[in-house]
Amino acid sequence: MSSPSPLLFEVLNRLNSLVCAVMYGVQPVNPPPLPETGPAIVVANHTSLSDPLVLLASANRRITFLMAQEIYERPLLQWVFRVFNCIPVRRGAVDVRAIRAMVRALDRGDVVGIFPEGGIDQFRDEQGHEGVAYLVVKTGAPVIPAAIWWQKPRPATLIGSLLSPCQAVVRYGAPLVFAGCSLSSDKPALSALTVQIMDAIKALQVTLHTA
Repeated sequence: MSSPSPLLFEVLNRLNSLVCAVMYGVQPVNPPPLPETGPAIVVANHTSLSDPLVLLASANRRITFLMAQEIYERPLLQWVFRVFNCIPVRRGAVDVRAIRAMVRALDRGDVVGIFPEGGIDQFRDEQGHEGVAYLVVKTGAPVIPAAIWWQKPRPATLIGSLLSPCQAVVRYGAPLVFAGCSLSSDKPALSALTVQIMDAIKALQVTLHTA
């Protein structure tokens, strides 16, 4: 499969920024929340299928998102997901192919976006899945926590979410840097690391609720 066109990405990314500004009131965050270069993992809470859109619109770099395979394979939209280099993952299973794709992206110096809670309906874990922690152990990439707040509950369908105007706010936290630490890939260590990452997201959510 040929690589997505950079020009097509730029056009669609600008269109997404316009849509997010008009429909959700989301603008680029200043100062820029992501490191200018090098790998990073963006993690955020997940309550809407529009969450990746507002992260893209508010961040200062391209983000490669992990995406449920059943959404990625929708015929009319798959070409868009390919342009944005989304990585499909089989939910409810350990998808080695998806893990390797994320590791390769980080090794290239890309930014990977993950919602540790999983889906907004099925396969959801409020405590966070441990895949993010495994990526940190494997790559040493810094983790950028983010919190997304929507003014009202969002439609559960992709099209419904896209076409429903709603005020949104995105807030980023300071990078969590684990490189150089003694990290283990055993389950207790991954669980502890996941708790630390989820606590950073929850702390940002509190600041949104009290703002």
